[in-house]
Amino acid sequence: MGWQFTLLALPTLTAMLISVLLGGYSVQLMKEKGTTPLLKLFFVVNLGLVTWTLFSTLKLLQTDPATKLLFYRMLYFGIAPLGALALMFVLVHTDRVSELRPSLVVGLLAVPAAYLVILFTNPYGLAVESTRIVERGGLVILRVETGPAHLVLELLYNALVSIVAIGLILSEALRLGQKYIPQALLVTVGVAAPFVFVGLSVNQVPPFASDSVNFVPVSAGITSLTLGLAIARYHFLDLPPIAYTTAMEASPDGVLVVDAEKRIIHANERGTELLNQFDAGLGDALADVHTSFDVESQSDEIVHVDAGRSRYLSVRSQVLERQDRAIGWVIVLRDVTELHEQQQQILERNEKLTLLNEILRHDIRNDMMAVLGNARLVQETTDDEMATERLETIVRNGEHATELTESVQALMSTMVADENTTRPTPLIGVLTAEVSSVQSSSRSVEVDVTDDIPDVEVVADDLLGTVFRNLLTNAVRHNRRGDPVVTVSVETRADEVIVRVSDNGPGVPDERKDDIFGRGERGLESPGSGLGLYLVDTVVRNYGGDVRVEDNDPTGATFVVCLPRA
Repeated sequence: MGWQFTLLALPTLTAMLISVLLGGYSVQLMKEKGTTPLLKLFFVVNLGLVTWTLFSTLKLLQTDPATKLLFYRMLYFGIAPLGALALMFVLVHTDRVSELRPSLVVGLLAVPAAYLVILFTNPYGLAVESTRIVERGGLVILRVETGPAHLVLELLYNALVSIVAIGLILSEALRLGQKYIPQALLVTVGVAAPFVFVGLSVNQVPPFASDSVNFVPVSAGITSLTLGLAIARYHFLDLPPIAYTTAMEASPDGVLVVDAEKRIIHANERGTELLNQFDAGLGDALADVHTSFDVESQSDEIVHVDAGRSRYLSVRSQVLERQDRAIGWVIVLRDVTELHEQQQQILERNEKLTLLNEILRHDIRNDMMAVLGNARLVQETTDDEMATERLETIVRNGEHATELTESVQALMSTMVADENTTRPTPLIGVLTAEVSSVQSSSRSVEVDVTDDIPDVEVVADDLLGTVFRNLLTNAVRHNRRGDPVVTVSVETRADEVIVRVSDNGPGVPDERKDDIFGRGERGLESPGSGLGLYLVDTVVRNYGGDVRVEDNDPTGATFVVCLPRA
């Protein structure tokens, strides 16, 4: 076995090097971003190009005829499936992955596989009719006279599937417009290059003479180079640019492209519909379409327009820059009419709730305080037993009505809040105040704080006191024992603070432990013990916490409040 060396091998070696680099680049991308059909096919295409150019180079540099013939056969492991692989690559590149079914893949690769079998077995000279050795400029060159299987299964088949691939690319370019054409042309040149070189060789266009060095494998370098340029310019291995374009065309939002003079140069289908409604089109200045459309604004702006019918559009703008200079803008117009109407309904509802809240806070509450004050004064001055009983009923119902107005007021405050009002809130001050308030209002109740309340902050707001007030008064009101005892304990954890309010009352049956909070109910008539516990549940959940009821030992109920630690 002998070797010969010539500079004529450099073009083919260069082609192989480019394919190796691009194949390695695709492997690196798969490691960094995960395997995709496009990356896998791109790698396999380059693997085929490397196989083709490697054995072509070895065939040229080898002098032994038998070894040359072996290398000739081996190079077809790279070139035989290239047409099929090119078509599969284009199918993925043009967003037709769903068409790349296993049956289609097997069918496309069946012909190259059949040719490889015929090439190595060569029955009846179907693949190779004869071989001969010629010498040109001191080089030993193998020339192969191919048979009908090579013409039909190799050249004709690869040409047909490559034509289909090129047709798909060009049809997409025509459909999507001018911006896709340069990329489509690069991929087309890459797919067509080997067949152009074969055509030059068949017609013996210099330097493709019949008894000279075979320069057809050099076309692999053109294929790799054009694909490399497409990667550098359009990044289609990250995501096919056609996918971006298709997404824009299919977007339910109107997309406009505006040049540096703020004139519309492109619009997707939805954008064209909007322009037609404004009696505008491509080439018009954006300001002439509607005076409120502003390319300088980076944030979402809601613009009221009246083009055939009243509607509200969200306008977003993104500048297009080249070398730190604005060359245009992309404008996205989204119809938010329904959302705007819903927001207006919410604002109107909040205004009514705010008004009702003011009425509860000032008018009804002040009137009830006046009723209670006068009832207590009369109660202190009368000796009539029947009148005293009636006055006690008035005071009891009045206090209940006052408590209801306070609970409703607190609940509406959570409903009409325009923004999140939670903040780090010291637990000790709020809880101590509510415990003292309950003890002072009812001398017969014993409120026991098991340990010192820790100096810890929780995520809460001004309604935190309402939570503890309702739980403490609830523990007292529903306790029918002659010696009611309420126990308060606090447990701190890494991310939450747990407050337990326990009583020695009758407890809560298991089947009502969820119902008493009114969960799943909306309105004031929630099942269970009333509005107070519904308010507790609503407020604590707004904090991001949770509240539940458990059995107390030996009797009674324990309300467990879990609050996020600040």
